Amino acid sequence: MPLRGRHRSALAAALTAVVALALAACSGGDDDTSATPTSSGPDSSAGGLTVELGGGRGAVPVGEPLDVTATVSNHGSRSLSASIDLSLVMPDGTEMPFHRTTLFVPFGDSVSETVVVTPSRWTPATGAFEVTAAVTDPAAAAASGSFAFEVEPTTRVVPVFEDVTQQAGVVTDVPDPVCGQFANGAAWGDIDGDGRPDLAVTRLGEPAQLFVNQADGTFVEESATRGTAVSDTNGAAFADYDDDGDADLMLVGDGSDVLLRNDGTGRFADVTAEAGVAGDPSHRGMSATWGDYDGDGLLDLYVTNYMDCSGPWTTEEEIVANVDYHADVLYHNEGDGSFADVTDELPGSDDPAAGFTAAWLDADSDGLLDLYLANDFVGLSPDHNRLWRNTGAGTAGWTFEDVSLDSGAGLYMNTMGVGIGDVDRDGDLDLALSNIGGNKLLRGNGDATFVEETASGIERPSQGIDYSTITWGTVVADFDLDGWDDVFMAAGNLPQAPEVKVGEQPNMLFLNDGTGQHFLDVSSLTGADGVGESKGVAAADYDGDGALDLFVVDQSGQPHLYRNVTPREGRHWLELDLAGTQSNADACGAFVHVAVAGATISRVQLCGSGASGSGHDHRIHIGLGTAASVDSIEIIWPSGVRQLLDDVGVDQVVSVVEPSS
Repeated sequence: MPLRGRHRSALAAALTAVVALALAACSGGDDDTSATPTSSGPDSSAGGLTVELGGGRGAVPVGEPLDVTATVSNHGSRSLSASIDLSLVMPDGTEMPFHRTTLFVPFGDSVSETVVVTPSRWTPATGAFEVTAAVTDPAAAAASGSFAFEVEPTTRVVPVFEDVTQQAGVVTDVPDPVCGQFANGAAWGDIDGDGRPDLAVTRLGEPAQLFVNQADGTFVEESATRGTAVSDTNGAAFADYDDDGDADLMLVGDGSDVLLRNDGTGRFADVTAEAGVAGDPSHRGMSATWGDYDGDGLLDLYVTNYMDCSGPWTTEEEIVANVDYHADVLYHNEGDGSFADVTDELPGSDDPAAGFTAAWLDADSDGLLDLYLANDFVGLSPDHNRLWRNTGAGTAGWTFEDVSLDSGAGLYMNTMGVGIGDVDRDGDLDLALSNIGGNKLLRGNGDATFVEETASGIERPSQGIDYSTITWGTVVADFDLDGWDDVFMAAGNLPQAPEVKVGEQPNMLFLNDGTGQHFLDVSSLTGADGVGESKGVAAADYDGDGALDLFVVDQSGQPHLYRNVTPREGRHWLELDLAGTQSNADACGAFVHVAVAGATISRVQLCGSGASGSGHDHRIHIGLGTAASVDSIEIIWPSGVRQLLDDVGVDQVVSVVEPSS
């Protein structure tokens, strides 16, 4: 949610000025072409500022960023402040203001600032574009200029999705909850063992829904007959907590949390009371995540709770001043169908904040699952994100060390989603974090430390000059099957704070450029850039064609099922369906390394959350690029058992059972 005291860009005063701007554009290529500048303004002998718009690279492929450097020169006898607005003019004449800044320019001096614009954030169009500048200053006459460039077709394969919500039969609606910032989620899981992922959708204020996969691309809603029509739920996560071979369902939300046990046929019984996981009924659950942190072969559970904002408050300021933080809960699986509250094993857990989502991952490569908590930076005592390093068994129970600030991952930000993957293929897990006003990419070092990449290409701090980006559920996955992880982020406004709802928030897809070092904002080309109030997102290959599809939950509206229809271009895939024997049955926490075409692609088995109360399908999905064969697959099971597979064919689902040793 919004930062306490977070300020928004003020509108520039409509004053007069004369400015000097030199705009140089480049796309990272070697072949530069000149662009002809245009400018207006008085002769520099009149004093004040002058404007010149220079050229550089005059063409950029669609999806690529354009660097724009503005240089303001002051020819007057006193220092001046110039307010500069930059806008993108599209081929159809549509104008998108994208940057505003104020530069203080000493007399007789020049000041420069470089900004980046990616046209495909807003439009898939190619053709003639312009960047225009409008400048104001209290002491001079008005001036403006423009820089023309071309957006050319790309040779890259860009992920493309088709909205199949209606024909697939997953039409539903998600009411606007009492607390507008709440993010309804969804989760994929195979409830009846037919090999096809089914879909649970939470709905605050209404019963949860369960859409059963019919194998022909359609779904049938069966929550009433299956026993999952629980009201006022917000987050969902499937997992086989009792190791009996079927997917059970944890639902959290407004009131008591609910654990539903699968009877083996896809029908569920409420076992919350005997399991002891109801939590405090006055708390507001956001998400649930499963992981076996002590290696006993049984899945433990972390429930993220938010805060009470249900009072008679209508503005952001009133909510911030009156919130009551709700403590998260760590449950240990006792192995007899019950769980024990062991939250006090986590240092600092007695000082709650606005928890949003969490994820189990092995951040330090020691074989033990660590816990990352994403906190929303809101309220009177907001907290940073937390990383608890698993340090093993102690004399008085299991032990964790709070390494949040030393790790580089303990950021103070509005984190509503955590995507986990190895985006640079170095074998270590990286984090993509959603936010208000600029997404973050943290590269993992494999030793419980992370480095923030400030120019990875996923930042997009604003949608325009007057309003910040607001992102939620996050998925790190390979959507174009090239062997490199991409990043999808659901985006949506804040219903409880209408003063910041000033424009559309399209969903975002950042395409890995094939180096692992940079991402391209191709959002408008994908067909999944809906502008509803998107919050949760869950990924699965629901139709079994080898490409990951997305279910995006739009709050106060209709969720969308996006089927991945990306052109294959000779690319292949593989999916692994893991079954633990010594490890937990779902193999949550397993690490997989796929050697293919001289490279290694790594995947981790995640079970719940990370994506704003949502859970992805448990099958591990791997894009292989154009490689028609796999050299080897190494599976590191949560038990520590290492299994090596070879002679594995491509374009198939492979079921793997954990060996005894």
